[in-house]
Amino acid sequence: MIRSLYKRTAGKLAAMARRWPARKPTVPGAGGVPQGLSRDLSRILRPQAAYRWLLPQVAAITPEYIEMTLRGALAGSHVQAWELFDLMEDTWPRLLKNQRELKTGVLNLLRTFQPFHEENEPPTPSALQKCQLVSAALRSMRPEADADENAFDGTIFDILDAWFKGQCVVEVDWEVRDLGALGPCVAPRTTYWVHPTCYAWTMAGRLGLRLELTANPNPNRNLNPALAPGVWQSTTYQPLPSSVAPFPPDKFLLCTCKAKSGTALGGALLRPLAWWWCAANFSADWVMKHAEIFGVPFRWASYDFSASQATIDAVSNMLQNMGSTGWASLPAGTKLEVFQPHPQHSLPQGDLLDRADKQCDLLVLGQTLTSDVGASGKGGGSLALGKVHRGVREDIINAAAKYVQGVIETQLFPSIIRLNYPACNSGLNLECPTLSLHSEKEEDLVAQSTVIATLAQAGAGNIIGLDWLGKRFGIPKPQQGEPTLGSSKPAQLQETAQREDFEEAKEL
Repeated sequence: MIRSLYKRTAGKLAAMARRWPARKPTVPGAGGVPQGLSRDLSRILRPQAAYRWLLPQVAAITPEYIEMTLRGALAGSHVQAWELFDLMEDTWPRLLKNQRELKTGVLNLLRTFQPFHEENEPPTPSALQKCQLVSAALRSMRPEADADENAFDGTIFDILDAWFKGQCVVEVDWEVRDLGALGPCVAPRTTYWVHPTCYAWTMAGRLGLRLELTANPNPNRNLNPALAPGVWQSTTYQPLPSSVAPFPPDKFLLCTCKAKSGTALGGALLRPLAWWWCAANFSADWVMKHAEIFGVPFRWASYDFSASQATIDAVSNMLQNMGSTGWASLPAGTKLEVFQPHPQHSLPQGDLLDRADKQCDLLVLGQTLTSDVGASGKGGGSLALGKVHRGVREDIINAAAKYVQGVIETQLFPSIIRLNYPACNSGLNLECPTLSLHSEKEEDLVAQSTVIATLAQAGAGNIIGLDWLGKRFGIPKPQQGEPTLGSSKPAQLQETAQREDFEEAKEL
């Protein structure tokens, strides 16, 4: 039943694509453009403001509970593991800071779209047009301001969630949009992050949408977009061999990232930090209790042995209330002494908190010096060591950027091309462009310009394309008739300016 369900959905998309003529390109062989979208490309999952939380309160999460959750994830219970990682982000500022630092580092990289071309061959006109189509479609995404929707930056941000938690699913919402010179095209309007309760792993180790086994009065409509968290309806109550259905084509980005070899369910980067997070939670509680008990001065009052019980009670109450006041009123003959607590330079609990933060820095960013400066156990060192640590951080960011490139190039780009060029549905001649995420820091641009200048002086300038050069350095193409640095020498420009100033002065 699952296979027939999937085949019917895929068949609808294929029939819809066959009804669409090839979109009008800028090369010979022009055709028409699609006038609308099939219902199968509309949103499938219904958005929800909140989902049912399965984990207990933070105080009840012990090391034994964490071990049970992580081992359960290996058996397929990925929702509890995701909730544990999400709780770690909510309650561990250092972890959230490191995640934001890595994601922001990837988002700050310069993006360059390059057309497909065979090795040692220039790109074809169709490859250039497809690259222009993909670039325009992603740069002009239109998320709604009052909804939890993503533009291209938000899509990259959500894809990177899999870098830490091991898996992530993003739904793509399509529309027909006018892309200027390209005309009406099928383009992603926005993307949505999908809650882990909406998908699951099969026994064969494949990710799919969760089934909802409810009676369907209309057997001709097996796809029900109003269901949440499940999306597929079965026409019978009979249990199925698997409660997971394949993802419809061109509707979801499936992001799986493993920090180690083995199953994706046990490859999340945050798994080793779960124990340190638990230790930091208990340590923070111990530090707070230690501050409450030993952080205030110790108060000692002596009273006469013959004092009445009322006097003793009055002295005791006053000593108890002095924690929030700076004065005391005691019976005559009472001697009050205040002992300041012995200064302690470090506590075992505080050291454990620092070690947890250090392990978080090492695992997420690969180093500690860009976050901590100070004594041993934290970051500290010379300027040269700081440059080394910064280089390690940049390597981690570049690795995360390559992961994002892989997801987008192998899933989103082919979907855009298939939906606009039905002839490419067979998988042949897709000519998918490539996405390059690279640094645009001043020192990197200086180093790259030095290499390019050296190649040009060596006579290898004919292999450097001006279009690539402009995209590499973020230089827009000059307008028609606009002066450029190559059209006039600096001396000629200065002479022209002086001549214009002289003519203006003569007129005055």
